Amino acid sequence: MKCRVLIGCAVLILISAAAQSGVLAQKNIRVEYHADDLEVAQQSMEVLNQAVNEFSKRLPMGEAPIRVIIAHSYDEFLGYASRFSQLSVTGIAKPREGFIVVKGPRLQPITGDYPGTLRHELVHILLYRNANPDAIPPWLNEGIAMSLANEHHWDSLFTMARLFMTGRLIDYRKLEFAFLAPGDEMEFGEAYAQGLSMTRFLRRWVGEENFWKIVFGTKEMSFADALQRFAGKSLTEFWDAYVHSLWFIALLASLASGSFFAPVAVLLVIAYIRKHFASRRIIARMAAEEAEESALGIHPFSWEEVVEDPDAWKGGTHDEEHDSWRHG
Repeated sequence: MKCRVLIGCAVLILISAAAQSGVLAQKNIRVEYHADDLEVAQQSMEVLNQAVNEFSKRLPMGEAPIRVIIAHSYDEFLGYASRFSQLSVTGIAKPREGFIVVKGPRLQPITGDYPGTLRHELVHILLYRNANPDAIPPWLNEGIAMSLANEHHWDSLFTMARLFMTGRLIDYRKLEFAFLAPGDEMEFGEAYAQGLSMTRFLRRWVGEENFWKIVFGTKEMSFADALQRFAGKSLTEFWDAYVHSLWFIALLASLASGSFFAPVAVLLVIAYIRKHFASRRIIARMAAEEAEESALGIHPFSWEEVVEDPDAWKGGTHDEEHDSWRHG
Protein backbone atom coordinates (compact mmCIF):
# COMPACT_ATOMS: atom_id res chain seq x y z
CA MET A 1 0.00 0.00 0.00
CA LYS A 2 2.80 2.37 0.97
CA CYS A 3 4.56 1.60 -2.30
CA ARG A 4 1.40 2.43 -4.28
CA VAL A 5 1.11 5.78 -2.54
CA LEU A 6 4.72 6.64 -3.34
CA ILE A 7 4.25 5.65 -6.99
CA GLY A 8 1.06 7.72 -7.17
CA CYS A 9 2.84 10.77 -5.75
CA ALA A 10 5.68 10.33 -8.23
CA VAL A 11 3.20 10.19 -11.13
CA LEU A 12 1.48 13.38 -9.96
CA ILE A 13 4.82 15.17 -9.73
CA LEU A 14 5.74 14.08 -13.25
CA ILE A 15 2.36 15.18 -14.62
CA SER A 16 2.70 18.55 -12.89
CA ALA A 17 6.22 19.03 -14.23
CA ALA A 18 5.09 18.16 -17.74
CA ALA A 19 2.17 20.60 -17.56
CA GLN A 20 4.43 23.47 -16.44
CA SER A 21 6.81 22.91 -19.35
CA GLY A 22 5.98 25.77 -21.71
CA VAL A 23 8.68 28.43 -22.03
CA LEU A 24 8.91 31.67 -23.98
CA ALA A 25 12.24 33.48 -24.08
CA GLN A 26 13.05 36.85 -25.62
CA LYS A 27 16.25 38.74 -24.91
CA ASN A 28 16.73 38.38 -21.14
CA ILE A 29 13.10 37.63 -20.23
CA ARG A 30 11.94 34.04 -19.69
CA VAL A 31 8.22 33.24 -19.17
CA GLU A 32 7.28 29.77 -17.89
CA TYR A 33 3.67 28.66 -18.18
CA HIS A 34 1.23 25.76 -18.00
CA ALA A 35 0.48 24.00 -21.29
CA ASP A 36 -3.02 25.55 -21.28
CA ASP A 37 -1.74 29.11 -20.91
CA LEU A 38 0.20 29.74 -24.12
CA GLU A 39 -1.95 32.74 -25.07
CA VAL A 40 -1.53 34.21 -21.59
CA ALA A 41 2.24 33.70 -21.81
CA GLN A 42 2.39 35.50 -25.15
CA GLN A 43 0.39 38.40 -23.71
CA SER A 44 2.70 38.45 -20.68
CA MET A 45 5.81 38.65 -22.83
CA GLU A 46 4.33 41.53 -24.80
CA VAL A 47 3.43 43.42 -21.61
CA LEU A 48 6.88 42.88 -20.09
CA ASN A 49 8.79 43.93 -23.21
CA GLN A 50 6.68 47.06 -23.56
CA ALA A 51 7.19 47.93 -19.88
CA VAL A 52 10.96 47.36 -20.04
CA ASN A 53 11.17 49.77 -22.99
CA GLU A 54 8.90 52.29 -21.28
CA PHE A 55 10.88 52.30 -18.02
CA SER A 56 14.35 52.11 -19.60
CA LYS A 57 15.08 55.86 -19.31
CA ARG A 58 14.76 55.91 -15.51
CA LEU A 59 15.02 52.23 -14.62
CA PRO A 60 17.09 50.27 -17.14
CA MET A 61 16.81 46.49 -16.90
CA GLY A 62 20.50 45.76 -17.37
CA GLU A 63 21.93 42.47 -18.59
CA ALA A 64 20.70 40.21 -15.79
CA PRO A 65 17.79 37.93 -16.82
CA ILE A 66 14.25 38.04 -15.45
CA ARG A 67 12.32 34.82 -14.90
CA VAL A 68 8.50 34.88 -14.75
CA ILE A 69 6.26 31.99 -13.70
CA ILE A 70 2.52 32.09 -14.44
CA ALA A 71 0.85 30.06 -11.70
CA HIS A 72 -1.89 27.84 -13.10
CA SER A 73 -3.43 26.93 -9.71
CA TYR A 74 -3.83 28.38 -6.23
CA ASP A 75 -1.68 25.59 -4.80
CA GLU A 76 1.13 26.42 -7.17
CA PHE A 77 1.01 30.08 -6.21
CA LEU A 78 0.76 29.11 -2.55
CA GLY A 79 4.18 27.51 -2.80
CA TYR A 80 5.70 30.91 -3.58
CA ALA A 81 3.52 33.37 -1.65
CA SER A 82 4.52 32.08 1.80
CA ARG A 83 2.55 33.51 4.70
CA PHE A 84 0.97 36.29 2.60
CA SER A 85 -0.98 33.82 0.51
CA GLN A 86 -4.10 34.35 2.63
CA LEU A 87 -4.31 37.96 1.46
CA SER A 88 -5.47 39.21 -1.93
CA VAL A 89 -1.97 38.87 -3.33
CA THR A 90 -1.85 38.41 -7.10
CA GLY A 91 1.89 38.43 -7.62
CA ILE A 92 5.24 38.38 -5.83
CA ALA A 93 8.75 39.35 -6.86
CA LYS A 94 12.18 38.38 -5.58
CA PRO A 95 14.22 41.29 -6.96
CA ARG A 96 17.64 39.95 -5.99
CA GLU A 97 16.94 36.81 -8.02
CA GLY A 98 15.14 38.58 -10.87
CA PHE A 99 12.17 36.29 -10.21
CA ILE A 100 8.42 36.95 -10.55
CA VAL A 101 5.42 34.70 -9.89
CA VAL A 102 1.92 35.84 -10.83
CA LYS A 103 -1.50 34.25 -10.63
CA GLY A 104 -2.84 33.51 -14.09
CA PRO A 105 -5.77 35.69 -15.25
CA ARG A 106 -8.36 33.04 -14.37
CA LEU A 107 -7.11 33.09 -10.75
CA GLN A 108 -7.29 36.87 -10.51
CA PRO A 109 -10.24 38.56 -8.77
CA ILE A 110 -12.98 40.07 -10.94
CA THR A 111 -11.49 43.52 -10.40
CA GLY A 112 -7.96 42.22 -11.02
CA ASP A 113 -5.53 43.77 -13.48
CA TYR A 114 -3.22 41.07 -14.83
CA PRO A 115 -1.04 43.37 -16.99
CA GLY A 116 -0.83 45.79 -14.04
CA THR A 117 0.38 42.97 -11.78
CA LEU A 118 3.18 42.10 -14.21
CA ARG A 119 4.25 45.73 -14.51
CA HIS A 120 4.08 46.17 -10.73
CA GLU A 121 6.37 43.25 -9.96
CA LEU A 122 8.74 44.22 -12.76
CA VAL A 123 9.16 47.67 -11.20
CA HIS A 124 10.26 46.08 -7.91
CA ILE A 125 13.07 44.29 -9.76
CA LEU A 126 14.08 47.42 -11.67
CA LEU A 127 14.12 49.49 -8.46
CA TYR A 128 16.36 46.90 -6.86
CA ARG A 129 18.76 47.08 -9.77
CA ASN A 130 18.89 50.87 -9.91
CA ALA A 131 18.45 52.03 -6.31
CA ASN A 132 18.71 50.66 -2.77
CA PRO A 133 15.39 49.08 -1.73
CA ASP A 134 16.61 48.72 1.88
CA ALA A 135 16.83 52.51 2.12
CA ILE A 136 13.57 53.20 0.26
CA PRO A 137 10.57 53.17 2.63
CA PRO A 138 8.08 50.37 1.79
CA TRP A 139 5.31 52.91 1.13
CA LEU A 140 7.49 54.59 -1.51
CA ASN A 141 8.65 51.31 -3.06
CA GLU A 142 5.05 50.15 -3.42
CA GLY A 143 3.87 53.62 -4.44
CA ILE A 144 6.37 53.77 -7.31
CA ALA A 145 5.40 50.26 -8.41
CA MET A 146 1.69 51.14 -8.40
CA SER A 147 2.26 54.47 -10.16
CA LEU A 148 4.34 53.00 -12.97
CA ALA A 149 1.97 50.03 -13.26
CA ASN A 150 -0.87 52.51 -13.85
CA GLU A 151 -2.79 51.16 -10.87
CA HIS A 152 -5.26 53.71 -9.57
CA HIS A 153 -8.02 51.65 -8.00
CA TRP A 154 -6.85 52.18 -4.39
CA ASP A 155 -6.26 55.89 -4.71
CA SER A 156 -9.77 57.20 -5.30
CA LEU A 157 -10.89 60.55 -3.93
CA PHE A 158 -13.34 58.94 -1.54
CA THR A 159 -10.92 56.29 -0.24
CA MET A 160 -8.35 58.81 0.94
CA ALA A 161 -11.03 61.20 2.16
CA ARG A 162 -12.57 58.40 4.23
CA LEU A 163 -9.22 57.47 5.76
CA PHE A 164 -8.54 61.08 6.64
CA MET A 165 -11.98 62.02 7.93
CA THR A 166 -12.42 58.90 10.04
CA GLY A 167 -8.97 59.09 11.60
CA ARG A 168 -7.76 55.93 9.82
CA LEU A 169 -4.85 57.65 8.10
CA ILE A 170 -1.81 55.61 9.15
CA ASP A 171 0.78 57.64 11.07
CA TYR A 172 4.13 57.80 9.35
CA ARG A 173 5.86 56.03 12.23
CA LYS A 174 3.45 53.08 11.83
CA LEU A 175 3.26 52.96 8.05
CA GLU A 176 6.27 50.69 7.50
CA PHE A 177 4.92 48.16 9.99
CA ALA A 178 1.55 48.21 8.18
CA PHE A 179 3.34 46.85 5.10
CA LEU A 180 5.56 44.38 6.92
CA ALA A 181 2.98 42.91 9.28
CA PRO A 182 -0.57 43.80 8.18
CA GLY A 183 -3.29 42.94 10.65
CA ASP A 184 -5.95 42.22 8.04
CA GLU A 185 -6.76 42.74 4.37
CA MET A 186 -8.38 46.12 5.00
CA GLU A 187 -5.27 47.47 6.71
CA PHE A 188 -3.18 45.93 3.94
CA GLY A 189 -5.27 47.72 1.31
CA GLU A 190 -5.31 51.03 3.18
CA ALA A 191 -1.54 50.99 3.52
CA TYR A 192 -1.24 50.52 -0.24
CA ALA A 193 -3.75 53.30 -0.89
CA GLN A 194 -1.87 55.68 1.35
CA GLY A 195 1.49 54.67 -0.11
CA LEU A 196 0.30 55.47 -3.62
CA SER A 197 -1.23 58.75 -2.45
CA MET A 198 1.97 59.80 -0.64
CA THR A 199 4.13 58.86 -3.62
CA ARG A 200 2.04 60.90 -6.01
CA PHE A 201 2.13 63.86 -3.64
CA LEU A 202 5.91 63.62 -3.24
CA ARG A 203 6.40 63.65 -7.02
CA ARG A 204 4.30 66.79 -7.36
CA TRP A 205 5.79 68.44 -4.26
CA VAL A 206 9.48 68.14 -5.16
CA GLY A 207 9.17 67.86 -8.95
CA GLU A 208 9.86 64.90 -11.21
CA GLU A 209 13.62 65.36 -11.52
CA ASN A 210 14.19 65.84 -7.81
CA PHE A 211 11.91 62.90 -7.07
CA TRP A 212 14.12 60.51 -9.00
CA LYS A 213 17.28 62.08 -7.56
CA ILE A 214 15.89 61.21 -4.13
CA VAL A 215 15.09 57.64 -5.19
CA PHE A 216 18.53 57.03 -6.72
CA GLY A 217 20.18 58.91 -3.86
CA THR A 218 19.24 56.03 -1.56
CA LYS A 219 22.15 54.10 -3.06
CA GLU A 220 24.41 56.26 -0.90
CA MET A 221 22.25 57.57 1.94
CA SER A 222 18.99 57.19 3.82
CA PHE A 223 15.69 58.36 2.35
CA ALA A 224 15.51 61.21 4.88
CA ASP A 225 19.01 62.39 3.93
CA ALA A 226 18.24 62.13 0.20
CA LEU A 227 15.04 64.13 0.70
CA GLN A 228 16.99 66.84 2.48
CA ARG A 229 19.87 66.91 -0.03
CA PHE A 230 17.92 66.90 -3.28
CA ALA A 231 14.72 68.71 -2.25
CA GLY A 232 15.83 70.71 0.79
CA LYS A 233 12.98 69.20 2.81
CA SER A 234 12.88 67.26 6.06
CA LEU A 235 10.77 64.18 6.70
CA THR A 236 8.59 66.20 9.07
CA GLU A 237 8.04 68.89 6.44
CA PHE A 238 7.04 66.26 3.91
CA TRP A 239 4.53 64.62 6.26
CA ASP A 240 3.02 67.95 7.30
CA ALA A 241 2.61 69.04 3.68
CA TYR A 242 1.08 65.70 2.71
CA VAL A 243 -1.47 65.72 5.52
CA HIS A 244 -2.34 69.32 4.72
CA SER A 245 -2.99 68.33 1.10
CA LEU A 246 -5.61 65.83 2.25
CA TRP A 247 -7.83 68.62 3.56
CA PHE A 248 -8.68 69.61 0.01
CA ILE A 249 -9.42 66.02 -0.96
CA ALA A 250 -11.57 65.54 2.12
CA LEU A 251 -13.41 68.79 1.41
CA LEU A 252 -14.24 67.81 -2.18
CA ALA A 253 -15.38 64.33 -1.20
CA SER A 254 -17.43 65.61 1.73
CA LEU A 255 -19.14 68.29 -0.33
CA ALA A 256 -19.92 65.71 -2.99
CA SER A 257 -21.51 63.45 -0.39
CA GLY A 258 -23.13 66.30 1.55
CA SER A 259 -21.59 65.19 4.84
CA PHE A 260 -18.92 67.82 5.51
CA PHE A 261 -20.85 69.66 8.20
CA ALA A 262 -22.06 66.55 9.99
CA PRO A 263 -21.25 66.89 13.72
CA VAL A 264 -19.49 63.53 13.84
CA ALA A 265 -17.22 64.47 10.94
CA VAL A 266 -16.25 67.75 12.63
CA LEU A 267 -15.38 65.96 15.87
CA LEU A 268 -13.29 63.42 13.99
CA VAL A 269 -11.38 66.19 12.22
CA ILE A 270 -10.63 67.90 15.54
CA ALA A 271 -9.46 64.63 17.05
CA TYR A 272 -7.24 63.98 14.06
CA ILE A 273 -5.62 67.42 14.27
CA ARG A 274 -4.60 66.74 17.85
CA LYS A 275 -3.22 63.32 16.91
CA HIS A 276 -1.36 64.75 13.93
CA PHE A 277 0.53 67.40 15.87
CA ALA A 278 1.42 64.90 18.58
CA SER A 279 2.99 62.61 15.98
CA ARG A 280 5.14 65.36 14.44
CA ARG A 281 7.62 65.22 17.29
CA ILE A 282 7.90 61.45 16.90
CA ILE A 283 8.55 61.73 13.15
CA ALA A 284 11.30 64.27 13.76
CA ARG A 285 12.93 61.92 16.27
CA MET A 286 12.66 59.02 13.80
CA ALA A 287 14.44 61.04 11.10
CA ALA A 288 17.27 61.89 13.52
CA GLU A 289 17.61 58.24 14.55
CA GLU A 290 17.63 57.08 10.92
CA ALA A 291 20.41 59.56 10.09
CA GLU A 292 22.42 58.40 13.09
CA GLU A 293 22.00 54.72 12.16
CA SER A 294 23.01 55.45 8.57
CA ALA A 295 26.15 57.22 9.77
CA LEU A 296 27.02 54.20 11.91
CA GLY A 297 26.48 51.78 9.00
CA ILE A 298 23.39 50.16 10.53
CA HIS A 299 20.94 48.90 7.89
CA PRO A 300 17.32 47.71 8.22
CA PHE A 301 16.28 44.08 7.75
CA SER A 302 15.21 43.04 4.28
CA TRP A 303 11.63 42.34 3.22
CA GLU A 304 12.18 38.66 2.56
CA GLU A 305 13.34 38.11 6.14
CA VAL A 306 9.82 38.99 7.21
CA VAL A 307 8.18 36.89 4.49
CA GLU A 308 10.16 33.76 5.31
CA ASP A 309 10.66 34.36 9.04
CA PRO A 310 7.75 36.23 10.70
CA ASP A 311 9.91 36.88 13.79
CA ALA A 312 12.91 38.26 11.90
CA TRP A 313 11.85 41.89 12.31
CA LYS A 314 11.90 41.55 16.10
CA GLY A 315 15.66 41.17 16.13
CA GLY A 316 16.37 43.85 13.53
CA THR A 317 18.92 41.67 11.73
CA HIS A 318 19.73 42.03 8.06
CA ASP A 319 20.27 39.11 5.66
CA GLU A 320 21.37 40.23 2.22
CA GLU A 321 20.71 36.91 0.50
CA HIS A 322 17.15 37.74 -0.59
CA ASP A 323 14.52 40.41 -1.00
CA SER A 324 10.92 39.85 -2.05
CA TRP A 325 7.87 41.98 -2.66
CA ARG A 326 4.26 41.07 -3.09
CA HIS A 327 1.40 42.69 -4.90
CA GLY A 328 -2.20 42.67 -3.71
